[in-house]
Amino acid sequence: MSPPAPAWSQRRFFLAEEPRDARARLAPSDEEHARRVLRVRDGDEILGLDGKGGVWPLRVRRSDTRAFELDVLGPPAREPAAGEPGAALPWIEVAVSLPKGSRSEDLLEALVQLGAAAWTPLVCSRTEGAARELSPERLARLERVAREALKQSRRAWLPLLNPPSTPAELANAREGARLAVLSPTSRETLLEWALAPDARTHSISGSREAPIVLVVGPEGGLTAEESAHLAERGARSLALGPHVLRVETAATAALAVLACALFRRP
Repeated sequence: MSPPAPAWSQRRFFLAEEPRDARARLAPSDEEHARRVLRVRDGDEILGLDGKGGVWPLRVRRSDTRAFELDVLGPPAREPAAGEPGAALPWIEVAVSLPKGSRSEDLLEALVQLGAAAWTPLVCSRTEGAARELSPERLARLERVAREALKQSRRAWLPLLNPPSTPAELANAREGARLAVLSPTSRETLLEWALAPDARTHSISGSREAPIVLVVGPEGGLTAEESAHLAERGARSLALGPHVLRVETAATAALAVLACALFRRP
C-alpha cells in the first residue's frame, strides 16, 4: 500500500457540521463534487474544513450512490485566526467597491488567496450598479467563490463577509481600526506605511478588535465628502503606485503588498 499523501496535497472539503463519534459528513455540494467530479473512492484520505480554523483528517469508508460515509482519523489541526498569536498574518479587512460582473468574482478569489480575514462591499456614490451587484443572489455566488478559493489556497479560515457599507458607515463602525485608503495622489506609499508605522502605535498589529482596514474606492474615486468621513477617523491616504488602477488590480496589489510586508512565519 502506498503511503498517504502529505496533508498539504490532500483534497479539502467543507463539512456539513462538526464531526461526532468519529464520523463526519461533507456539505451537500462538496459531497456531490467529491463523488461525481473528483471520483473520491473508498479508502481515500481527505481533509474536512469547518471554515473556522479546524481541519479534520478523514478517510472515506463508503462512496457509492446510496451513501458517502467518512471516518475521522484523529483530532483536528487548528490554525490560529489572523491576528492571533502564531498566525502568519494580521487581521486585514478589505473594504472595496465591487466592480461589475465576473470581475468581482476574480477579485474576491484573489483576496481570499492572499489572506484577507474579512471583506466589506463598499457602496460609494460612484459605485456602478450597486443594487444589482449586492443582490442576495450575487452575494451567495461570491460566498461560493470564497469557499472554493479557501480550499485551493490551503487556508482554514473562511473570510468574514460584512454587510455592505458606505464609507461613512465604515468609518463610524471601525473604531480603533487602522484605515488605509488607496489614492494615487498621496505622497506616502502603502509600503512605507506598512514598514514604518507611526510612533504612537509602534507596530501594525492588526487584530479582529483593532483591524487593518484597506479601503479601495470605485474607479471614479471617492467623493470629497466620503474621503472626509474617513479622514476624520484617522484614515491615511496612501499611494500604491503612480497610475490609476482598476478596482480589482488595486485591491489585489495592495493586499499583496501588506501581506508581504506584515507576513511572519509561525
